[in-house]
Amino acid sequence: MTEADPAGTLERLGTFPPVTATDWRNMFPGQPTPVNPEAAQMVYDIAWFLVKDVTAAAYITVVTFKVALSRLDDLPEPSAYTAWLAVITTNEAHRYLEESPTRRLTSALMPTGSEREALFLADTLAEMRADHKLAILLRYRYNVPPAVITLALDMRPRKLARLFVAARESFAKNSSLPPAMLAVATPPRTRQLPSNVEAYGKRDLRPSVLGYPWLPSGFPGLPEREERRAKWLTAVATVVLLVALGIIITRPWGAARPTLNEAPVADDNTPGEILDDDG
Repeated sequence: MTEADPAGTLERLGTFPPVTATDWRNMFPGQPTPVNPEAAQMVYDIAWFLVKDVTAAAYITVVTFKVALSRLDDLPEPSAYTAWLAVITTNEAHRYLEESPTRRLTSALMPTGSEREALFLADTLAEMRADHKLAILLRYRYNVPPAVITLALDMRPRKLARLFVAARESFAKNSSLPPAMLAVATPPRTRQLPSNVEAYGKRDLRPSVLGYPWLPSGFPGLPEREERRAKWLTAVATVVLLVALGIIITRPWGAARPTLNEAPVADDNTPGEILDDDG
């Protein structure tokens, strides 16, 4: 225990503690770390809702904990742990789909009722923006407080309120099921959930290698946020360029262009100096 953590609460971070049977403050890269099974199941479920593939979701779960254990010192507060893991999982799922595009299942291929319902919900989430689907999952599946979701999405409460309205409208547009069904939906189970994970080294966590930046809040930035920002900056630069070209093209020019005045030619009849023979 430390003065900053007198009750030892960081050893039990919220509903889903990150590790068991070890003190995470003494971890070092390469050390096998036991993972809490409830946390592993939560990460797997989020990953499955995003990629709709059991093997891929199990792989993303391992990678998520490797990143999370490596960045555990950046966790802003214990109550943010669930959302913190969810954002890392979202980023890893996004990167997996970008780097390893695969054929996604459709809900019509699921024979059982519970799994087919989960896949219907996953189909709905697939049509939504990353920040919309993350907000819906955190709120309706894990009942994360809005204050933590604002921290996770790096936005003010008023902006989050507008985002929730847009997210619910997007969800309702693509599904007849209410978002509250996310709390009871059961993705296909797997036995591949990790029980021990080794943290990444600092060199492996460079933004150029990891694929996404980390915000001052301690949360990683969502990939689509950076993509939208880049598109916005490109659009602004394009508008500025077009306006500048328009000003140059439509700029009024003088009716007569300036000409160089030539020196007058002396007339033979004009009296001039009389020069002597020496010149």
